Amino acid sequence: MKKKIIIGFIGDHNVGKSVAANILRRKGFYKASINNKVEEFAKHLFPDNDLGKDRNIILNRIRRKGCEQCKEYWLNLILISVPDDKNFIVFDDLSIDEASSNKISVYQIVRPGVTTIELPDLKTIVNNSSLKDFTSKIEELFNEIAHSS
Repeated sequence: MKKKIIIGFIGDHNVGKSVAANILRRKGFYKASINNKVEEFAKHLFPDNDLGKDRNIILNRIRRKGCEQCKEYWLNLILISVPDDKNFIVFDDLSIDEASSNKISVYQIVRPGVTTIELPDLKTIVNNSSLKDFTSKIEELFNEIAHSS
């Protein structure tokens, strides 16, 4: 059985996490989302999808409750549902607590003027230029991963 390569991006809103994950998805990665899994879970609790104006608060609370049980709760729940033939997986919506798993290589995407906190212990990708330059950085990351696997 081939070892799964799991990449996760963390960072503030609008720094480029989804853009980076979508670039890797186009290169063959399976794109997984903790937020989507939490929403799926919420639909079982609220079948009428009646979360109302408190939708984000409720979803955040559900996510935190899962992490209180086990910090890798959502990560594990998603990983068991990834098709067996998918050996490259990318998350674009990890929290810092979920990012501490040893199952996943975590990269913080920082963007000047947007990023509020840089985490010194994480590998960093700076998104400070054009989309073309940022895409090149993510493609370099892909090439490093492809050569190491």
